[in-house]
Amino acid sequence: MSQWFRESFRKVHLLYVSPQWAERRGEEFDAAAYAQAYADAGVDCVQLYCKDHHGVCYFPSSLGLPYPRDILGELLPELKKRNIKLMAYVSMFFDNYALGLHPEWRAVNEAGDPHKTGPFLHASVCSPYSDFLLTQLEEIASKYDVDGYWLDIIPLARHLPQELWMIQPHPVPDYSLYAQKRYREVTGKGLPLAPTPAETDEIFEVMTAEVDAFMNKAYAVLRKHRPNAVITYNAAGAPGDPIDSADLISIEGHGPHYSRQSFLARWAKGHDKPYEMMTAGGISRTPTGGGWNSLDQKPASMMQLEAAIAVAQAGNPTIGHAPQPDGSTHAATFETFGKVFKPIRDMEPWLVGAQGVADVALVLAAKPRQASAHWQRMTAGAEAAHEALVAHHVQFDIVRLDKDISAYKVVVLAEQTALSDAEIERLRDFVKNGGKLISTGNTSLFDERGQRRANFGLADVLGADYAGPVPADFIYLSLKDERLQAAVTPQLILVDRPGIATTLAGGTEIAAAAEPEARRTDATTVLWGESPPLWRHAHPGIVENRFGKGLSRYLAFPIKCDGPPNMWIKQLVGVMVADAVGTPLLRTNAGPGIEITLNRQAGRYVLHLCNIYAGDPARLSIGDNLPAMSGIEVELDLERLDLTSVKSVHQAPAGEVVYEVTGKTLNIAVPDFAIHAVIAIE
Repeated sequence: MSQWFRESFRKVHLLYVSPQWAERRGEEFDAAAYAQAYADAGVDCVQLYCKDHHGVCYFPSSLGLPYPRDILGELLPELKKRNIKLMAYVSMFFDNYALGLHPEWRAVNEAGDPHKTGPFLHASVCSPYSDFLLTQLEEIASKYDVDGYWLDIIPLARHLPQELWMIQPHPVPDYSLYAQKRYREVTGKGLPLAPTPAETDEIFEVMTAEVDAFMNKAYAVLRKHRPNAVITYNAAGAPGDPIDSADLISIEGHGPHYSRQSFLARWAKGHDKPYEMMTAGGISRTPTGGGWNSLDQKPASMMQLEAAIAVAQAGNPTIGHAPQPDGSTHAATFETFGKVFKPIRDMEPWLVGAQGVADVALVLAAKPRQASAHWQRMTAGAEAAHEALVAHHVQFDIVRLDKDISAYKVVVLAEQTALSDAEIERLRDFVKNGGKLISTGNTSLFDERGQRRANFGLADVLGADYAGPVPADFIYLSLKDERLQAAVTPQLILVDRPGIATTLAGGTEIAAAAEPEARRTDATTVLWGESPPLWRHAHPGIVENRFGKGLSRYLAFPIKCDGPPNMWIKQLVGVMVADAVGTPLLRTNAGPGIEITLNRQAGRYVLHLCNIYAGDPARLSIGDNLPAMSGIEVELDLERLDLTSVKSVHQAPAGEVVYEVTGKTLNIAVPDFAIHAVIAIE
């Protein structure tokens, strides 16, 4: 595979969608004008819709719905003239045309009703539609010298509730005739109508194996003709991806959900593959992601912030572009792209190959194939902790437990439920050798297959034994530790999550948790509020335990750190982690809405500051009235960074920075900035 994407930071996702009912289809499309406008805007890669969800093919195909023009054939040579890469987008398991002609190819429920997302039908991966798809891929790969392929709508994750959409679920069970036959071939059993949890695990594994096998066939078809092409798919490498077989990590993350974008970028940064964050270029009228085909473009300031969040984590911001069905695009659209991509082009020498520098390892050990029922809760737990760490300017990496964690000062396990014995032993050794562990909820209560253990796998480290769930959907927390009271609150905290009952097993209770006096019903409210705590039904809320040379603090509840119900929990988690770090790599007076990331490149460190306040959609600044952030100072510990001297501190790509070295501390006065500041320390 070519490695060109590791140095690409300026990609447009061209949603050329022109369905049959639209007027003047493609009459205004001018390939040369598009290519030149992209070049003028600083774009280095275009991802073109070659087949859409309706089944329309924008190249001559023997199978799909035909289009009046060969958009791929017209645009590709014009982009090549301007040294712009092209990746071919293909809608895979949405195809209303093919599934309208062949209803037997549809994935269906037990009643025979088709699985749908919005207006689009899901195809069964076990049906002959898979061969139909491979033929279409063969036609593209054999005729067009593209640089890569981006395959959309792959049925991937176990279908669990996603509070904010991240990944395409697999509609399991699929009761189409083809899926029923395939299940019997593999297992020797009929597909159950009311599967138990264990049977659902088995069904998901059988269907995931089918997806994996199909993707390997697709890769073989594409690589036969384009061996060096980059191949990826939507949600490739996401925490819920059970096959993780793409060349490029590619995950959707949409503003104004900036924290989600940061979370995904940090997750991907910890892997060995290049990464892109896909975000719609339009303003959505529907839930997250609906802006992909919106014709009213986001303001430049919003796109600039989303791009800054991605590049701060060494990722590629890929931004959607939706022309009208006649092929026309307003010139101002390209001008907006230029406001985003041209500054990035100038900044690229300070982006390529950047790696994180961190005090803390935030663990996300999801096993979306082995323990498929747990991927979402493990991801949600890590994402909640991410919220708190960013707000407290803790420098952290998001890691899996297949890598060495000994260099970190603190490890955070937020609802990491399904852990293997080997992972538990690695964590036990980390604490025993002097590390500090912050964990929450049901962490380590299940094995790597998602099977319940009798006790926490880390019970000896936590200093607490599992005693079952607390019979309430929320609990009250009262901090006993005076330092926590001072840094968080001495008052009651309502934890908007079910608690975990534990018994102390060597640990010390530093916060108490109480069940509510009554469950909330119409007859048991306190006016509009919840019932008070019942302290005779109390449990350890936070347990502190010395283990070997290290320290564990366990919060006996899952955490959420977003929104008003969870403000104190967010503060608590951030304070506990910062306290465990002790002397940090970085200190700052910046507010919680400034996300700060410290990266390492060969011979230098690079500091990114992203002003999340600038993207508030209710107070969005458009044009030149962006409020500047001023008076921000950052201190870096030179000894921890192994810097014996500082030759220069400057803005990237250019600009002076006031700084001072005092003993082993580098003090930086951050120049005023509106959205994104990048400072290099040589």
